[in-house]
Amino acid sequence: MKRRAFLQQTVAAPAYAGLAAYALNAEAIPAADLPAGRYTPGRIVNEYNLLVPGEADELKNSPRLHSFSGGKAEVLWGNEKKSMAPGEVIGGWELVAIVPWMNGTPTAVFEKNVTHQGVILYVTAMGEIARIPKRLGKLDRVEPRPTSTPHNVKFERPAQYIAGPDVCGDYILNSAEDPCYENVAALGAEFIGWTLVSNEESGPERSLFLEADGTSRQLAADPQATWAPDTMGRLFDPRRSLPSEYMYDYVPGYSKRTLLGGFLPAADIGVWNPHYKVGYEVMVILPDGAEARPMGRVRAQLPRDSDGKPIPAGDPNSGEPLPATGFVDRYWNCSAEEFFSVLAGIWNRWHNFFAAGMQVEIPDQWLAEAARAGIVLSRCSYHGLDPTYQIGEGTYTKIPARSHALFPVAHYEFVWTQQLWGHAEQVEPHFQHYLDHYILPDGNFLYNTQDQVEAPLNAGIFLENSARAYDHTGNVEALRKRLPILRRMLDFVVRRYRYSQEAFPVGDPRHGLIWGSAEADNGDPQNDFPESHPYYYQNATWTWRGLKEHARCLKRAGQESQDADLQRESAEMEKLAAEMRADIEQSLARTLADRNPEMKQAGITPFTPFDTERQPSELQDYENHRYMMDWWTSDWGDPALDAGHFAHRHLAGLQIMGMNRDGSRHGTSNFMEHGTLAGRIRQDDYRPFLLALYGNLCFAMDSGNRYAPEDALLPGNYPGEGFPSSWSAVINSTLQPAMGLRWLLCYEEHDRDVVHLQKAAPQHWFSPGEAIRVRNCPTRFGAISWTTQTFHVSGGSARWKIEVTFVRPCEADLVIHIHPPDRRPLRSVSLGELHPSYVVVAAKLLEGNTHIEIEVT
Repeated sequence: MKRRAFLQQTVAAPAYAGLAAYALNAEAIPAADLPAGRYTPGRIVNEYNLLVPGEADELKNSPRLHSFSGGKAEVLWGNEKKSMAPGEVIGGWELVAIVPWMNGTPTAVFEKNVTHQGVILYVTAMGEIARIPKRLGKLDRVEPRPTSTPHNVKFERPAQYIAGPDVCGDYILNSAEDPCYENVAALGAEFIGWTLVSNEESGPERSLFLEADGTSRQLAADPQATWAPDTMGRLFDPRRSLPSEYMYDYVPGYSKRTLLGGFLPAADIGVWNPHYKVGYEVMVILPDGAEARPMGRVRAQLPRDSDGKPIPAGDPNSGEPLPATGFVDRYWNCSAEEFFSVLAGIWNRWHNFFAAGMQVEIPDQWLAEAARAGIVLSRCSYHGLDPTYQIGEGTYTKIPARSHALFPVAHYEFVWTQQLWGHAEQVEPHFQHYLDHYILPDGNFLYNTQDQVEAPLNAGIFLENSARAYDHTGNVEALRKRLPILRRMLDFVVRRYRYSQEAFPVGDPRHGLIWGSAEADNGDPQNDFPESHPYYYQNATWTWRGLKEHARCLKRAGQESQDADLQRESAEMEKLAAEMRADIEQSLARTLADRNPEMKQAGITPFTPFDTERQPSELQDYENHRYMMDWWTSDWGDPALDAGHFAHRHLAGLQIMGMNRDGSRHGTSNFMEHGTLAGRIRQDDYRPFLLALYGNLCFAMDSGNRYAPEDALLPGNYPGEGFPSSWSAVINSTLQPAMGLRWLLCYEEHDRDVVHLQKAAPQHWFSPGEAIRVRNCPTRFGAISWTTQTFHVSGGSARWKIEVTFVRPCEADLVIHIHPPDRRPLRSVSLGELHPSYVVVAAKLLEGNTHIEIEVT
């Protein structure tokens, strides 16, 4: 089965006439009548972040432990002292377990839930040892995600597919606000996905996916499960632990699906029944180990009788006292002590993992947790060091690994993203393992010997990943270990380059390009010849980019290790990259000149040398969701050509909430959305970048558990709708927030020694009282840490204080972006060159410095 069905469908601009069917209803205010930049779009609150006034202090005011005795804990809270058993409460904190032995110390575990949030707290006599945040609070606050559409601009899925302008996206971009969760999510229904429970050892097959009601998708390992699914079917079913058989039934939408801690591979799901006014919470975790059995906790609110009194769970004549909390806890495959002991280990493992890399504190904690969750879920989906394309178990999980599991695009993004987040050392074994086992003797990818042929451009991306690995670690031995395989890969694509030089004379636009497939779904191993495909520009530009970065890396490594052989090889690669650049430039110049008048007038960028005779409204799905994406990530360095692809997408009506639009249906194929983000982050206007990022987060993945399918129908998609491979969660889609947030915070230009900080940070992050803190952000110039704090000043304006620390003196220009909420230009700066929305601190000002402080008004 191919990864996606190839659809040769084009769409035409006249379909814009049907616009009202997909985005606006009859009562909508026409966009032209809204004053650009002066209206406020609809908003909802982000309940994954939200603490109502006073709750932050309430959660900080935690209990202290005095001692243990007789199975009870002596607990202090404020001036109150209480001897407590599990199930009792002090100051709103419930003692949920006493773990007699945790790292050699007796530990009390408390839990507190406020309106939308909660905390699980581990306390010893020495103080707090762990604080695990919950993004689920009181169950009666669980409801479908609301919408807010004061201008009747609504994001809805029509019965019939209609191409057209991105009305909802433009509505946000033309408003007085920057795109954010609050205004983007307000436009339409959420994606409801499965919640993954996994670890790094057991592999996808032993992970669990939980439905919206907390029931596992996986069946029980029982022969009866296949013929009696109604009684024995599910491996885990919270209904078996509920006090009533029917009062807790799941009502569609009344589910809040989150990950414990915000990013752990552990489920925390809340379900509320609005008819019977009762709910339950499901927590499921998977301990370490290849053969681990999952553990679960079901916390159910007791129903009440006609007098409002709780009804006992189980036998009402048992004589057991009613719990003081009005909730009953039941555990699956474990005791309370075992559950919370294992949970602490999971938290410590991942908390320490991120503490060792780039650390991010931003006003939008929900976005930061999406980035971390993507990395965690991806690492837990690998088969040890062996790659995968699927998150968890599903359509694309192949054992033994073949085809989709070896998709180069998934593995390069897996490595690339973790490098960007300061985990180059941790991901190096995965990188090397792939090179050792899945690159063929001729330098091609093993994936390509299966049922599809992938794009040769991937070799260029692997070369850049290698260069970035050295930039971030300085590990020359790891580089030397990679080099023999990288040389084979490079030889494979260079042979294709030499073929086009020999086969086509100078002046032929194919001269000096790279032949091969542009996408796996379009490649056939039985038809993989020089003329099997057009000569796609992105194959050539990525090969050039990889060569250029590889040459730079070898030069640096040769100088730092005093290795003359590496320096000689660098010179050869640099010469080859320059030759290739000249050939591609010559081809592009010829093709751009040969475009028909319509393409020239529209500024459309061609995909291939003979892509010169099309109407601007003609754009195939794969061109939109893959080919131009690879162009943008290769960063050719010509802004006009980048803009030409965006113009083409706009004129063809194939953009949706800032993302690429699937040319065959009302949705997006978002596994390559990092291409849109890569193109947008280079533009002066950062707002389209934010729209694409938040559009992806709010509609193409589950906002709470981060389940992100390869293809999403928009809005309101769910697993099970449509073709099975379309809703399979995949590595690439899951990692989009991590790549996007890193570029938002820190973006390095390829061809100039320039580092941008906060290039796409939204305006409200620069409001008084807010702060942006980033620690150990890796760049090729060394790790950078910085803090941007906003302060009130008289007159209603603001002052920003920026402190930047370098691990070594920075040899790049530093561009610090600030976007005032009132959109007024910056007026003064204590260091550097002032621009309306950014400050440039030239490299010469940073000579010999590892710390600078800047004040901006």
